[in-house]
Amino acid sequence: MLRIIYGAKGSGKTSKMIDEANTMMQKTSGSIVFITYVDRYNFDLNYRIRVINAGNFGVGTEEQLAGFVKGVMASNSDIDILYIDGAHRITGKPVADLEFFYNEVAKAAKNSAVEIVLSASTDTLPSFLKEYESEKAE
Repeated sequence: MLRIIYGAKGSGKTSKMIDEANTMMQKTSGSIVFITYVDRYNFDLNYRIRVINAGNFGVGTEEQLAGFVKGVMASNSDIDILYIDGAHRITGKPVADLEFFYNEVAKAAKNSAVEIVLSASTDTLPSFLKEYESEKAE
């Protein structure tokens, strides 16, 4: 399953994801992974949540990020939920230009038992994202 948390910059998307990840850590027996573009959330997330700064691994394009996400999923079959915060920042592209990335991640989610939750900095979702469950951060 793929879920999108979207809203304008500063609307609380990352905080919502962090709170949800910490809550889910108490409810799941599997692993939770949080992929981001900065190191500052390490202390906000439960110590058992695997935090990965994609920039530390040279990820910078949507193709690289899609491959990176699939590699993380393939390397650990215990992942229940994978959060991706700021794919647009990691790739340097606006959300509307990341259709390839979102399609690849959606396929990976569909072919596994992993729930993938992404943040998207946009007030309105592009048409290719409307099919996925989403909620707007306010």
